[in-house]
Amino acid sequence: MDSKLKKTLKCMMIGDTIYNVILIIVSTIVFIIYYRTKANSHISIIKNEVCVIIGYIVSIIGLYSMAVSLNKAISANDEGYAKRHITLMSIIRLLIFCLILIIIINKNTFGIIGGIMYALATFGIKVGAYLAPIIEKKM
Repeated sequence: MDSKLKKTLKCMMIGDTIYNVILIIVSTIVFIIYYRTKANSHISIIKNEVCVIIGYIVSIIGLYSMAVSLNKAISANDEGYAKRHITLMSIIRLLIFCLILIIIINKNTFGIIGGIMYALATFGIKVGAYLAPIIEKKM
Protein backbone atom coordinates (compact mmCIF):
# COMPACT_ATOMS: atom_id res chain seq x y z
CA MET A 1 0.00 0.00 0.00
CA ASP A 2 1.27 3.46 -0.78
CA SER A 3 1.74 5.98 2.02
CA LYS A 4 -1.25 8.18 1.07
CA LEU A 5 -3.64 5.22 1.18
CA LYS A 6 -2.19 4.11 4.52
CA LYS A 7 -2.63 7.61 5.95
CA THR A 8 -6.22 7.81 4.70
CA LEU A 9 -6.98 4.36 6.12
CA LYS A 10 -5.50 5.39 9.47
CA CYS A 11 -7.59 8.59 9.53
CA MET A 12 -10.76 6.65 8.64
CA MET A 13 -10.07 4.17 11.44
CA ILE A 14 -9.56 7.03 13.89
CA GLY A 15 -12.88 8.57 12.77
CA ASP A 16 -14.60 5.19 13.09
CA THR A 17 -13.17 4.76 16.59
CA ILE A 18 -14.31 8.22 17.68
CA TYR A 19 -17.83 7.52 16.40
CA ASN A 20 -18.06 4.13 18.11
CA VAL A 21 -16.74 5.42 21.45
CA ILE A 22 -19.41 8.13 21.38
CA LEU A 23 -21.99 5.51 20.37
CA ILE A 24 -21.02 3.27 23.30
CA ILE A 25 -21.20 6.13 25.80
CA VAL A 26 -24.53 7.46 24.55
CA SER A 27 -26.13 4.04 24.17
CA THR A 28 -25.00 2.98 27.64
CA ILE A 29 -26.63 6.05 29.15
CA VAL A 30 -29.82 5.48 27.15
CA PHE A 31 -29.96 1.80 28.07
CA ILE A 32 -29.35 2.53 31.75
CA ILE A 33 -32.32 4.89 31.71
CA TYR A 34 -34.45 2.51 29.62
CA TYR A 35 -33.71 -0.68 31.56
CA ARG A 36 -33.56 0.79 35.09
CA THR A 37 -36.91 -0.67 36.16
CA LYS A 38 -36.38 -4.11 34.66
CA ALA A 39 -34.87 -7.15 36.37
CA ASN A 40 -31.41 -8.20 35.18
CA SER A 41 -31.01 -4.92 33.33
CA HIS A 42 -27.22 -5.14 33.41
CA ILE A 43 -27.34 -8.27 31.22
CA SER A 44 -29.45 -6.47 28.59
CA ILE A 45 -27.10 -3.47 28.64
CA ILE A 46 -24.03 -5.68 28.23
CA LYS A 47 -25.66 -7.63 25.38
CA ASN A 48 -26.40 -4.42 23.49
CA GLU A 49 -22.91 -3.05 24.06
CA VAL A 50 -21.41 -6.33 22.82
CA CYS A 51 -23.34 -5.77 19.58
CA VAL A 52 -21.75 -2.32 19.28
CA ILE A 53 -18.30 -3.83 19.80
CA ILE A 54 -19.00 -6.55 17.20
CA GLY A 55 -20.14 -3.84 14.76
CA TYR A 56 -17.01 -1.81 15.49
CA ILE A 57 -14.77 -4.80 14.78
CA VAL A 58 -16.64 -5.56 11.55
CA SER A 59 -16.34 -1.92 10.44
CA ILE A 60 -12.57 -1.84 11.10
CA ILE A 61 -12.13 -5.11 9.18
CA GLY A 62 -14.33 -3.68 6.41
CA LEU A 63 -12.22 -0.53 6.19
CA TYR A 64 -9.03 -2.56 5.96
CA SER A 65 -10.60 -4.87 3.37
CA MET A 66 -11.66 -1.88 1.27
CA ALA A 67 -8.16 -0.43 1.39
CA VAL A 68 -6.53 -3.73 0.41
CA SER A 69 -8.95 -4.35 -2.47
CA LEU A 70 -8.58 -0.75 -3.65
CA ASN A 71 -4.81 -1.07 -3.58
CA LYS A 72 -5.00 -4.35 -5.52
CA ALA A 73 -7.32 -2.78 -8.10
CA ILE A 74 -5.06 0.24 -8.51
CA SER A 75 -1.92 -1.87 -8.88
CA ALA A 76 -3.56 -4.00 -11.60
CA ASN A 77 -3.21 -2.37 -14.96
CA ASP A 78 -6.40 -4.00 -16.24
CA GLU A 79 -9.52 -1.84 -15.84
CA GLY A 80 -11.89 -4.79 -16.32
CA TYR A 81 -10.14 -6.79 -13.60
CA ALA A 82 -10.22 -3.81 -11.26
CA LYS A 83 -13.99 -3.37 -11.71
CA ARG A 84 -14.68 -7.08 -11.20
CA HIS A 85 -12.43 -7.26 -8.14
CA ILE A 86 -13.93 -4.18 -6.45
CA THR A 87 -17.48 -5.41 -7.18
CA LEU A 88 -16.78 -8.93 -5.91
CA MET A 89 -15.16 -7.68 -2.72
CA SER A 90 -18.06 -5.28 -2.10
CA ILE A 91 -20.57 -8.11 -2.48
CA ILE A 92 -18.57 -10.34 -0.12
CA ARG A 93 -18.41 -7.57 2.51
CA LEU A 94 -22.15 -6.97 2.19
CA LEU A 95 -22.93 -10.68 2.53
CA ILE A 96 -20.75 -10.96 5.64
CA PHE A 97 -22.42 -7.90 7.16
CA CYS A 98 -25.89 -9.34 6.46
CA LEU A 99 -24.97 -12.79 7.77
CA ILE A 100 -23.70 -11.35 11.05
CA LEU A 101 -26.82 -9.15 11.27
CA ILE A 102 -29.10 -12.17 10.83
CA ILE A 103 -27.20 -14.06 13.53
CA ILE A 104 -27.42 -11.10 15.92
CA ILE A 105 -31.13 -10.45 15.30
CA ASN A 106 -31.96 -14.03 16.24
CA LYS A 107 -33.97 -13.79 19.47
CA ASN A 108 -31.80 -16.41 21.17
CA THR A 109 -28.66 -14.34 20.67
CA PHE A 110 -29.20 -10.57 20.97
CA GLY A 111 -32.53 -9.60 19.40
CA ILE A 112 -33.72 -6.64 17.37
CA ILE A 113 -32.18 -3.95 19.58
CA GLY A 114 -28.83 -5.73 19.34
CA GLY A 115 -29.19 -5.78 15.56
CA ILE A 116 -29.90 -2.07 15.51
CA MET A 117 -26.86 -1.38 17.68
CA TYR A 118 -24.72 -3.57 15.40
CA ALA A 119 -25.96 -1.70 12.32
CA LEU A 120 -25.33 1.69 13.97
CA ALA A 121 -21.80 0.62 14.86
CA THR A 122 -21.02 -0.51 11.32
CA PHE A 123 -22.12 2.92 10.05
CA GLY A 124 -18.84 4.03 11.57
CA ILE A 125 -17.34 3.26 8.17
CA LYS A 126 -19.30 6.16 6.70
CA VAL A 127 -18.56 8.46 9.62
CA GLY A 128 -14.87 7.57 9.39
CA ALA A 129 -14.92 8.44 5.68
CA TYR A 130 -16.51 11.81 6.41
CA LEU A 131 -14.11 12.57 9.27
CA ALA A 132 -10.95 11.42 7.46
CA PRO A 133 -10.24 14.74 5.68
CA ILE A 134 -10.72 16.67 8.93
CA ILE A 135 -8.46 14.29 10.84
CA GLU A 136 -5.85 14.44 8.05
CA LYS A 137 -5.74 18.24 8.35
CA LYS A 138 -5.24 17.99 12.10
CA MET A 139 -2.36 15.48 11.81
